Amino acid sequence: MSVSSVIIAIIAGLGLGWFMVRNKNVDFSKIHFINRNDFINNMRKGQLIDIRKKEAFEQDKIKGARNFKVGDLTSKYSKLRKDQSIYLYCSNGKKSKRVAKKLIRNNTSDVYILEGGIKAYNNYNQ
Repeated sequence: MSVSSVIIAIIAGLGLGWFMVRNKNVDFSKIHFINRNDFINNMRKGQLIDIRKKEAFEQDKIKGARNFKVGDLTSKYSKLRKDQSIYLYCSNGKKSKRVAKKLIRNNTSDVYILEGGIKAYNNYNQ
C-alpha cells in the first residue's frame, strides 16, 4: 500500500467522521415539503421567505414575502425569528432544501418548503 493511498484513506475517514458529528444533534424532521395549497393556506402562520435573486423576486413574488440572500438568511446575525416557522421558496424547490438544512442546523423552528418552488405556484392554473 502506497503512502498516498494511506493519506487518502485517512482524509476520507476524517471527513466522514466530521460529517457524522456535524449532523448528530440535528432534527431534520423539522423540514416539511408541502404542496401549493397547503403552502397558501398556512404561509401566513410564519415568516414567508423568498431566496431567489433580487431581480427575480422583484419581477414575480408571493405577496407578503421577504427576499433574503442565502448567506444573510443562514448567518448568526440573521433577521429571522428562530421561534417562528419559516415558509421558504425558491424557483424550483432544490435550493430551498439545501437552505432549510442550514436553517435547522442554526436551531430555527420548523421550515416548510413549497414543492416545486415559485414555478409550481405560478403554473397551478395553467
